[in-house]
Amino acid sequence: MVNHYEFIGEKDYRIFAGGSWPAYQDFQSGQKAQSSEIQTEIDLFVDMMKQTYQEFNLSQDNLAVSNQQRQGQQFFDKQYRPNGCRVPWNTLGINARGHAFICSSPSWIPKFVGSILDDTDIWAVLNSETAQRIRQEIYHGRYYYCNNKICNFFAGVKSNDYKSNADTNDEPLLYTSQSEYQVFEIPQNLIFDFDYTCNFRCPSCRTETINNNKNHVIRSLNDQIVQRIKTEIIDRIGTQPVNIRWCGGEPFISEPYLELFEYISSVNKPNISYTIQTNGSYLQSKKHLVSKLLPSVRELRISFDAASRETYDKIRVGGNWDLLLDNVAWVKKYITDNKLSTKLSADFVVQKNNYQEIPAFDRFIKQFGITDVNYQKMWNWGTWPEHDFHQHNVYNRGHSEYPQLIKIFRSIGKNIIE
Repeated sequence: MVNHYEFIGEKDYRIFAGGSWPAYQDFQSGQKAQSSEIQTEIDLFVDMMKQTYQEFNLSQDNLAVSNQQRQGQQFFDKQYRPNGCRVPWNTLGINARGHAFICSSPSWIPKFVGSILDDTDIWAVLNSETAQRIRQEIYHGRYYYCNNKICNFFAGVKSNDYKSNADTNDEPLLYTSQSEYQVFEIPQNLIFDFDYTCNFRCPSCRTETINNNKNHVIRSLNDQIVQRIKTEIIDRIGTQPVNIRWCGGEPFISEPYLELFEYISSVNKPNISYTIQTNGSYLQSKKHLVSKLLPSVRELRISFDAASRETYDKIRVGGNWDLLLDNVAWVKKYITDNKLSTKLSADFVVQKNNYQEIPAFDRFIKQFGITDVNYQKMWNWGTWPEHDFHQHNVYNRGHSEYPQLIKIFRSIGKNIIE
């Protein structure tokens, strides 16, 4: 927990503060109200905010465990060549509530290594005992914490090329802190995944529209995360190339993300590039910002998940098919006209309601000059009951329609990734 009342932002304090409450700066310094009645009001407010903050942190701590359980992960079930994967050395992600992970997804290694809000500095996070334990296991070829069922690294490794289950010791290695398990500069791959604000409510992702811009507690935490990212991460980036992936919600309406975009632009570090995942709905309405960012955007990933308006309306709830197509055409033209190197790609989360449109989508998307399509597996975010999720998840070898999915992938010249 952060010290004193730092978890209570000035905006939240002003919203709740009565006319006789101390100024925010005085409140933060510990000054009491002049009357016991007013101080009682303040104490109740602090207790409310503290309880909410603790509940959010507790739920986030439990996320690692629930990720593991939902994905059916076993620890200690694989061995592969030592040091084959370097992702935990060159990756840092910031999740909701400031929790940090060192893989491409917190589901792939369901262990948070620290908190950008609670730890003393970024090196205490990057080289925490948990972070070093994860790297130690990989360094020795054990991949103890890794979810080989869903991660991209093991997707490229044939299952009979690594040992599993009975061949693997079911206890972690005895922990030692060594330089081989540490990092000494800001990793080259950063993932900002802490704000889930989005104008869509896609059933596979969430049950309602999320606007953390207006949420008193979460917005206060996100503002603190932004300040820590500025000082502990962005300001510490040297000359090494760094790519930042923006995800979680819709980056172009997240006020904390927009503040970070402006800050990173202002520090003028040309070695920083972006990968932006977007639903595409704000590309033209935010064209001033988009055109400003595009020269630094390595890849702009736009979510489609459909080849027709009917399917799009069902899967991308809250979106507008015609607006999406118009925005994609605009951004493609802008990239071409300005001779930018930005790669424009399409995301397609494979599920029961859209997988039969894959051949049509493969043809359709080429009209925009887009040749890179990320056909992705569904992840269980807990938005559906377990049975319903498995019904929708055709990209699973246990699903009755999985053989048909294999044929569809082959029809467009792709091999399905197990």
